[in-house]
Amino acid sequence: LLRQRLFPASISKPKTAFTFDALDHFLIDALECKTSAMSFYQKLKRFTNHAFPERVPV
Repeated sequence: LLRQRLFPASISKPKTAFTFDALDHFLIDALECKTSAMSFYQKLKRFTNHAFPERVPV
């Protein structure tokens, strides 16, 4: 995963991974805007589906 620039969400049997770019965006948001992880998650849902963010599969 790391060679593909993906960071696993868990060490054993990862099913979810984050791109390094997404982690960089989270770091900037957290440091500059004091964005919480939950707020960043909500923002990602909104980017994925503007009209119905609650319908984005988790």
